[in-house]
Amino acid sequence: MPEHDAADVRVPSPPPATGRRTGLFATAALAVAGVVGALGFAATRETWERSGPPIRVASWAPYWQPDTALASYQANSDLFADVSVVAFSATDTTTISTYDGLPDDTIDTYRAATVAVGTPLIATIFDDSPSGTMAAILADPTTRSAHVQTVVDVVVNGGFDGVDLDYETFAFSDGRDTWASTRPNWIAFLTELAARLDPIDKQLIVSVPPVYDGGQTDASGYWVYDYAAMGEVVDRIRVMAYDYSFAGGSPGPIAPIDWVRSLVDAITELVPPEKVDLGVPTYGYDWVLSVAGVCPADQQPETKAMSTVRAARTIAERGITPVWDPVTEERTFDYVDTLTGTDSAGTPVSCTVSRRVHYLDAVAVHRRAWLAHRNDLHGVALWALGNDDPLTWDGLRAARLGQESWNDPTTATTGSVAGSTPGTAAPAITTP
Repeated sequence: MPEHDAADVRVPSPPPATGRRTGLFATAALAVAGVVGALGFAATRETWERSGPPIRVASWAPYWQPDTALASYQANSDLFADVSVVAFSATDTTTISTYDGLPDDTIDTYRAATVAVGTPLIATIFDDSPSGTMAAILADPTTRSAHVQTVVDVVVNGGFDGVDLDYETFAFSDGRDTWASTRPNWIAFLTELAARLDPIDKQLIVSVPPVYDGGQTDASGYWVYDYAAMGEVVDRIRVMAYDYSFAGGSPGPIAPIDWVRSLVDAITELVPPEKVDLGVPTYGYDWVLSVAGVCPADQQPETKAMSTVRAARTIAERGITPVWDPVTEERTFDYVDTLTGTDSAGTPVSCTVSRRVHYLDAVAVHRRAWLAHRNDLHGVALWALGNDDPLTWDGLRAARLGQESWNDPTTATTGSVAGSTPGTAAPAITTP
């Protein structure tokens, strides 16, 4: 397979406009969460000890970059709780098929690699059915049972150790007016599926967007997923704590730390922490700020995703000094592209494109992993394997050892980010 950047990576679709925590509401929520979180940590820092074993990594290996994802796993297999192969697509009641881009030997290759060291291999299934389809399937007991059987067949016939359900259509395509009906049907489906998987010792994992409280209001997040009820049924919940700013919106942080802290606080009030994996992004976005001139017909500027490893390569190639934002605890940088070519009529043209990147580097990953450690979560789930670089794993190991402070091996810089406070040069980074 050719190398793929994070532009190929599936990340959550933009949430409904009425539910997204943006603008002044989000700013206020983050400010309050930051104060509460900092005070709570400070009050118990001297006496706190983690309950249970160190955090583990439970991550997705996507079909579009199987080789790089496998390399990341094999180099760090001692950290893993499981590996989920992003390979399956559900399109109707009885149809779950592999993606066209999946190389024929991928699953066998991963099985051999995971069996060699005793890591469970999980099948990730995406809901790729049209809007409303899966909700209708789960609403009818007959089709719901048929879909349960289809999922069980994928697990058993594929020789997997469990399944990870990434059914996002409920949240991002169906209207919010359907959520009250879908919410109990989703739990009924999971309950029936768990009853089939438990006796054969297969794991049931769900990957879902976050909630911000236990209510069912516009401020509650994606309450179509009943976290409290899921926590009683499934083995683990992976929380998609990313895409706060997304490709279709304005430049901004991907997973601002106070937002992440607030959703962790909310979710652990509903679900036992040891059942929660915090989704951590190893990607960012490269937004277009402005365009001057006429761009070539085949080079129209657009916002694109950028993996952590691609960001590091871009910085090195262009001699860029990225800025650490102490408010969001992410990196950012600006750069300029000059595009030359011809327009649709064949006339030579040129344009200058100003761009801005927000992304998570190894330090940002460490911050969020330490947050998972500090909150007694089961672990973290990286979206996605193959987007990381070697330093990412150094940060994860430090967090796993309970190291609140971790020396950033890269060069810290001083600068400022538009709309935020100035960044600070600080090789030793401590999570508040």
